[in-house]
Amino acid sequence: MFKFFKAISGDYARSLLIGLLSTLIVVPLTCALVFIPIGIVTRYDASIWVLIVPVALYLLILFGGGFGALAWTFYRRKRWLDSLFVPWGLTGSRYMLYWRQYQGTVQGREVIARFYRGPTFDLYVGTPLQTRLSVAEVSRAGLLVAETLGRGPLPLDDPDLEGLSILALDEDWARSLLADPEAKSLLLRLMRAGEDWVLMPQVYLQPGAFRLRLYRNKNLFRYGIEPEEARAWLDDLMALARIAERLPAPRVTDEESGAERMVRSGQTFPIALIIVALLVGLPTCILAVAAAVFFVLAIR
Repeated sequence: MFKFFKAISGDYARSLLIGLLSTLIVVPLTCALVFIPIGIVTRYDASIWVLIVPVALYLLILFGGGFGALAWTFYRRKRWLDSLFVPWGLTGSRYMLYWRQYQGTVQGREVIARFYRGPTFDLYVGTPLQTRLSVAEVSRAGLLVAETLGRGPLPLDDPDLEGLSILALDEDWARSLLADPEAKSLLLRLMRAGEDWVLMPQVYLQPGAFRLRLYRNKNLFRYGIEPEEARAWLDDLMALARIAERLPAPRVTDEESGAERMVRSGQTFPIALIIVALLVGLPTCILAVAAAVFFVLAIR
């Protein structure tokens, strides 16, 4: 529960800081290029061009600068993520409009790497296993959800696994996996991935894939993934998959849901586009109409 509130407070702190910096830039520009020209035109009956030229410059700086900064951010992020995952032989593409995903085959297994809002990093490694297992740090919120679903965490008496909450569809199979020293070592190492910035690390087995999720940032802004780190996480996840597949097949199985299949394949772009159109496109149209009405009235 503490980590949940820490994540929310971090979001508010970042939003507040960005809002303050934006205000420090926008307010002086608005005064200099909009309000002062309006005062000159109305008080001294100056030419309307005294208003039109600075307002046009204001809009150019505001929208041009904003889109330019956004484009530069996207370009830098793409270069950074390309340097991590393209050397694996993965192909990069856009994910949910603003973010990136990489898909391909490594050592005969399907691999998907995805970076998106949060920040959140998902790394999928394909497996023929059809059961479920989740490993996360103990939290009251997680325990409450598990109890609500009628599935409590696996009882553990291993001091090495203290502080972890493990849920399993097939508990006997999960105990067999945790009894393997190498598998346990790999899980513990994956749970320490990105420990300098990751707030909530999680390891999942869902039908058809092992997944490492690094969720949220415990720092205000700073985070990063080095190429050596990413490759080590991939190697550990693939080694864990090989060990799990050598065990006797789980007796309690499940199938990948349609939602899981859509998320794993990255087929969320149309949904994201509709949401962005509603949240951004509609207000932009309204502002454009309002601006047009304002200029018509000003010219008259």
